[in-house]
Amino acid sequence: MNTQTKARESQLVRRLIETACQQAKGKPVLEVKIAAAKCAGLDEGLVRFYWDQYAPETVCQGARILYREVPFIQKCPYCGHTFASRKQNVPCPKCRAGHTATLVGDDCAIVEAITTAN
Repeated sequence: MNTQTKARESQLVRRLIETACQQAKGKPVLEVKIAAAKCAGLDEGLVRFYWDQYAPETVCQGARILYREVPFIQKCPYCGHTFASRKQNVPCPKCRAGHTATLVGDDCAIVEAITTAN
């Protein structure tokens, strides 16, 4: 695996942790569900490795990672919602806009859900 790929995945995991921390609103995170698009070519092992490197000293420290590959990651150009889908260009589940865009590159993984401690 080349240095550029590792740097991309490292940066992606930092963004995923940041997103999970924002969603947690200060509560300890117990579980994080991550959806990664197959088109992104991410290495699940590296995602987990970098998570273990960057999560300590955040509310995500020790969180269980549920990683799954999905065919596509879509983004609504109207409301900005990002979601996993089985087909391209599906209606946005948040605002129901009829057109969404398939993301490519570094943004092909999202935090779908988190579970926090009470």
